[in-house]
Amino acid sequence: MNALTAVTKQGEPLYSKLILAAIVVAMLFAALPVSNAFAAPAGDEQPWENVDMEGEWKDKLRQLQTEGLFYNQVRFYPADFEDSADLARAWDLLHKHGFALKQANTVIFNHSGFDLEGNVINERRAYDTLHDLGMYLHAMRGLRMKIAEAGYRVQRVR
Repeated sequence: MNALTAVTKQGEPLYSKLILAAIVVAMLFAALPVSNAFAAPAGDEQPWENVDMEGEWKDKLRQLQTEGLFYNQVRFYPADFEDSADLARAWDLLHKHGFALKQANTVIFNHSGFDLEGNVINERRAYDTLHDLGMYLHAMRGLRMKIAEAGYRVQRVR
């Protein structure tokens, strides 16, 4: 019997099952994590070596204070909206801003890698803290921009 003429019991050609098995094996290999295969070779320089982390920490604290002030002062009033869906969307954006603010404040409270005066005590942890804080600040700025782009009337109380 020739391999090309081999068939299974149901009459299906054997090579179609072999192709299917090869595809399944290829998909399994494709699902394996290979992030390190594409990473640049590790050098002697760490990513935080050329960063003024203490200065960046102080800058991010000021930015967070500004975002907190915005969140505490902004108000949306139903009379300012013709459509209740717009009011709901505005409140949703503000609540997402508040959630990011709470997460950022948690990062500040933990201040991993920094001491109470803002001095670096562990470079890797400080770098990760700055990254996390920057991510939340970026989210808050994006949400403020969405509020502004939508043209929602923002009332600020003082």
